[in-house]
Amino acid sequence: MAAQTQPSLSQQFVEIMVLLHNKFGRQTQVPLPLNQFGVLCTLMDTTGLGITDISRQLNISKQQMTNIIEKLVSAGYVSKEPDRHDRRRLVITITTKGKKLLDKHLEQFRFQFESHAQNLTNNERTELATILQRYYELINKMFSL
Repeated sequence: MAAQTQPSLSQQFVEIMVLLHNKFGRQTQVPLPLNQFGVLCTLMDTTGLGITDISRQLNISKQQMTNIIEKLVSAGYVSKEPDRHDRRRLVITITTKGKKLLDKHLEQFRFQFESHAQNLTNNERTELATILQRYYELINKMFSL
């Protein structure tokens, strides 16, 4: 009998991402184009970032990011101001309107997740919470600079 091979770590990661997208992400309506929503998520816990920083984090070209930022500024979801220390650089910050949109969507996302989690036993929910916390820690460690 041939031994089963264990999927690689990267294969398992991709399979989890696809599973989450297919089983959960598709049912969640994002209120903006995904690239614009990603910018809001990136800015959520910052005091502002440069366009280059945002484009690196989201792996989107600086040229594309400039257009995305302009659309978000026009909609009132972000603001852009010259950097106090380097006038050539713009600092992008999320506005109150952008925070409200993001908070509302993330609350809906959490509600949907919690309703699906009701399909699990208490022990399974506790185990999932532990696994998700560890997953978060390890992914952060992998991608820290």
